[in-house]
Amino acid sequence: MRTAPVLLLLSLLLGCRSHPFGDIDRKNAVAQLDEAEREIREGRSGKALERLAAVHGVSGLDPDARARENRLIDEAARVHFEELSGASSEELEEIFELPLPERIRARAGLLAAEQLLAQDRRISAFRMVKKVDQTLPTHPERVLAGEVLARAGLSLIRDDRRYNLVLRYRSRGIQALEYLVVNHPREPSCPEAYFALSECYERVGDVDQAIERSQDLLLYHPQSPYAVAAAVRLPYLRLRRLRRDDLDRSELLRAHAELVRWLERYPDHELADWGRTLVHDCQARLVHSDLLLARYYERTETPEGIRLHAERALRTAEDAGLAAEAEKARAFLERVPARSDSSIPVLPAAQGTR
Repeated sequence: MRTAPVLLLLSLLLGCRSHPFGDIDRKNAVAQLDEAEREIREGRSGKALERLAAVHGVSGLDPDARARENRLIDEAARVHFEELSGASSEELEEIFELPLPERIRARAGLLAAEQLLAQDRRISAFRMVKKVDQTLPTHPERVLAGEVLARAGLSLIRDDRRYNLVLRYRSRGIQALEYLVVNHPREPSCPEAYFALSECYERVGDVDQAIERSQDLLLYHPQSPYAVAAAVRLPYLRLRRLRRDDLDRSELLRAHAELVRWLERYPDHELADWGRTLVHDCQARLVHSDLLLARYYERTETPEGIRLHAERALRTAEDAGLAAEAEKARAFLERVPARSDSSIPVLPAAQGTR
């Protein structure tokens, strides 16, 4: 049975002081508190909470009466929330709409969100948390809000199904987790949220966003186990984003350096073999970059450029065990005259991790 009649809610929203309990003012507020206390004792905590919400709206209440009202509100809310455990979320949402102290409203709203989540109404749970945050921006229930958001968002972002034929749960998961990391940054699940967001953005082809979320994870949660995995995913994502090896060599070198540092720090990590594979890929692409540049300088008849890039390609290819590429570099060197100017600098090769 519902504990907040529509008539009561309507009158409260309209700002009226007339209730099913009669007109409430400073003169009869103490009597109303006595009645609420009796209702609590008789197991009618929902009714008591409605009455106390009406008393809470009375201005100029005596300090002792106000203190008693707050104590009774806390007691009635505690008992009533226990009674509603496992019940429908609607009754808790109705309590959230009552003009009660912020702490009680926030608790009711977030318990409603928790019940929505338990009923597998994950999107509704996210919306309820957001509603509590926006209605009561300084509410004290940040921990519960973050927990519900994280559970809803992580579940949604890993759900590939559709709803209403065209909408995807995954998109709602992105919204929930983006909201989580911005508005509840101290939630312990934020590192996992950043990691899940990065994976999801990569999956849908938004590599820039995937890189940004990995960087956020490393910046805000560097000690998290998820940060270790993100640190090797970040150069991988940089490699995915590159379009041309000869024009994006600085990004190749950056990714290579990040991978080498990661492997030096975590040589026995479960992702270390993948990291070594990525290093090898980096080296192959660096060799490819130098060979492209050597070919360019060959077309422009610039022997110094040919030699510089062919020599660097040869050293990197030999270090990476790329026999075919090393042979191509030697072929370039055989087609240019010996260097006569000893001042021409020798560019360093990208060293491997063997």
